[in-house]
Amino acid sequence: MQSARTTRKTRPGLRVPTRRSASDVLDIVVDTRERYAWKFTDQQATTTKRALTVGDYAVELDGAVVAAVERKTLQDLAGRLVDGSLLIMLGELATVPRVAIVVEDRWADVFRLQHVSPSMVAEMIAGAQVRYPNVPIVFCETRGLAQEWTYRFLGAALAYADETFEPNTDPNS
Repeated sequence: MQSARTTRKTRPGLRVPTRRSASDVLDIVVDTRERYAWKFTDQQATTTKRALTVGDYAVELDGAVVAAVERKTLQDLAGRLVDGSLLIMLGELATVPRVAIVVEDRWADVFRLQHVSPSMVAEMIAGAQVRYPNVPIVFCETRGLAQEWTYRFLGAALAYADETFEPNTDPNS
């Protein structure tokens, strides 16, 4: 039997909102190499399959990628940290204006990893975040929540992609 607290944490009755993203209906580009790709059927989005240079999901403005998300399972993230390939990927992702890695698992599950030292993986995640602070690693608990977070992130990124900075033209400042 589960306690009320445990039941709340697992969120069996969690309903994801259906409100549109900040950018209205999105056209999300899905990398052709993405296995078991998200379909975004519960969001106001269309998908187009095309090879992406970085990330698994992206949005474009005037033909240029303005935001991308790399999707990972916890096991894949841990494996890429240990073999060193995650740092290379982070460097590539950092070339995109707005980018993130979304993990379909809980942060707490890092400490339940087997076949690799959980504390080493946690330390390597922290080191990767310090080295690449513009590429957040976001833990979203489940596949559905990770998809929803990605939809919201890409929508917000596209909405703000064409922001321009007004230069300070006051000579006295």
